[in-house]
Amino acid sequence: MIRILIAADGSPYTRLAARYVAQHRDWFAGKPEIHLLHVEPPLPYPGAQAVVGKAAVLAYERDESEAALAVARDELDKAGVEYTSSWRVGDIVTELGDYARRKDIDVLVMGSHGKGALASLALGSVAQKCIAQLEIPVLVVRDASLRRI
Repeated sequence: MIRILIAADGSPYTRLAARYVAQHRDWFAGKPEIHLLHVEPPLPYPGAQAVVGKAAVLAYERDESEAALAVARDELDKAGVEYTSSWRVGDIVTELGDYARRKDIDVLVMGSHGKGALASLALGSVAQKCIAQLEIPVLVVRDASLRRI
């Protein structure tokens, strides 16, 4: 059985990646095991917990993560696809890699914002970093029409 991890950031590109997996799951022998993961970046203010409290920070991280996951969940639910979903806080690429190792994931699927080469060079790209740093194949799903969104 193949294990597929969909990286969810809540964007239309997450919807595209989830839809792609749902529409092509028959490509695999047997029923694929689908995982959704959202990685919430840590708050840029180290003292945030001291100011607003640990419970408030956790609630914020949970709410942001659940909203990001909802986009992929909606697509998979519509298609009747079973999945496991979870979220973490940390560096996106590090957390995706750790999850993939622990769950024995075979392929990471993610949507791409499709920024040009110059923007990617200046800003960095999560998809590019995943391709360069992770030890599993990365399938990047793109749709040029979404650039207008």
